[in-house]
Amino acid sequence: MNWRLIIIAGIAILLSGTLYADKPHDKTLPFHGTLSGYLIAFNEDLGAIDDRCNPPAGQVAWAIASFEGWGDVTHMGWSYGYFDHCSYRPENGPPIGEYGEGVGRIVADNGDVLTATYTGGTSIPQPPMFYFMDYFTFDSGGDGRFNIASGTGVDVGSLNMADGAFTIEMTGVISYGKK
Repeated sequence: MNWRLIIIAGIAILLSGTLYADKPHDKTLPFHGTLSGYLIAFNEDLGAIDDRCNPPAGQVAWAIASFEGWGDVTHMGWSYGYFDHCSYRPENGPPIGEYGEGVGRIVADNGDVLTATYTGGTSIPQPPMFYFMDYFTFDSGGDGRFNIASGTGVDVGSLNMADGAFTIEMTGVISYGKK
């Protein structure tokens, strides 16, 4: 057997392993999380709304809603989540309906942070309950093992306006790794 060929093959295997570790997006994993918590506030400051929100045609932004919760998240364990988004309503209607320009941060117990954006939100009111669904995308820019992250999914949940309690279930895929 040619020893040069063995050395070249060994170097190729080592390099391919290094390249795989440097490219976390090569492997997509299932993602699931369920968090429960509370509505923190509806920020109705017109300046903050104008700076952030871009409502779809026929809608107006009436508030920036913020939520926080805790729960079990794959790849993270027990985690804290903070989410906020622009809330829309029909131009001549009650403050219900769609939402968008959402931003989320999920923090694992060890401090690693996963960031996401969410769009296309729809809420269905059945007072005092509101049921909702939207699409999320993981973004690079988190911390720890999530500073390079990608993936997508859908979340569904409910908000009880009587006490502000909410639950969200996120399902999708994720790829992540350090730079």
